[in-house]
Amino acid sequence: MRQWYGRRATTTAPVRRRRWPVPPSIVLGLLPLVAFAAVSAWRSRPSDDYSTLGQTVESVVGALVLPEGIAVLVLCAYVTALGWWPIATVDRRRATLRWTLTAPALIAAVCLARLPLVDWGAQPVQYFVLLAVGVLFVGVFEELLTRGVLVVGLRRRLPEFGVWIASCVLFGLLHFLNVLAGAGVGVTVVQVVFAASFGSTLYLARRLTGNLLAPVLLHAFWDFGSIAVTATVGTGDLSRMVPAGLIGLFAFAVLALGIVAGGVVAWRDDRARRLGRRWRTVPSMEALAVQAGEPRLPSAV
Repeated sequence: MRQWYGRRATTTAPVRRRRWPVPPSIVLGLLPLVAFAAVSAWRSRPSDDYSTLGQTVESVVGALVLPEGIAVLVLCAYVTALGWWPIATVDRRRATLRWTLTAPALIAAVCLARLPLVDWGAQPVQYFVLLAVGVLFVGVFEELLTRGVLVVGLRRRLPEFGVWIASCVLFGLLHFLNVLAGAGVGVTVVQVVFAASFGSTLYLARRLTGNLLAPVLLHAFWDFGSIAVTATVGTGDLSRMVPAGLIGLFAFAVLALGIVAGGVVAWRDDRARRLGRRWRTVPSMEALAVQAGEPRLPSAV
């Protein structure tokens, strides 16, 4: 296309629509989740002592920093190869219900409330630094895996309400692999329910902020307090254990709110689709006039 300005002609190239290197696919969204579950099952041993996870510097390095760091690199390479970074980490349309912000805000408050319960003198400074790095790797990996790549793949085939349900349930079931690492079945079932509920609050954090950074930090913050309290507070220290238990009960109530809020946000996203289906079944005004025996209205020119 040429445009003339006096004696000089300029040529404007046609605008090309940007496309992702690989189109979103539910198979590609589920593939990293399945691969991670398979690798975790392969690495686990019946002799593993899950209760000692993160209790020492060596455990933090061997169970968190190294494996989760490698997992982050592999997943980042996968997302880069697909070209999914913009869609896996950013939501262009944010949730607008302000009251739903209460759930992630209260979870952040719970994380802050647990910090004074940590016995900071029970472990060396190196332990807490490595723990912070390890849980940050966990947050990046699990959020990019479930609230990132998985959500993109699920959105290819499911309405947003289905995406919310499936992502939360799969995130919860992912923690059932802890049984293979030596965790008790009863404790693991509680973890699965808790993780699925927590997934709804993390989903909210992404939808409300429009990016994946908020759920990553919230996830890491939660894991840091949970592991640090367990590693530094003995069962006989009632002055710390009792408040920690009460905070945990309050957290379950907050997660129930997160389930409701997440469901409402996802359901509202599907409103336009539901209305479109409803109005497609409504006959036109001309059809209604014919059924009533009225004269047909002249069409506008």
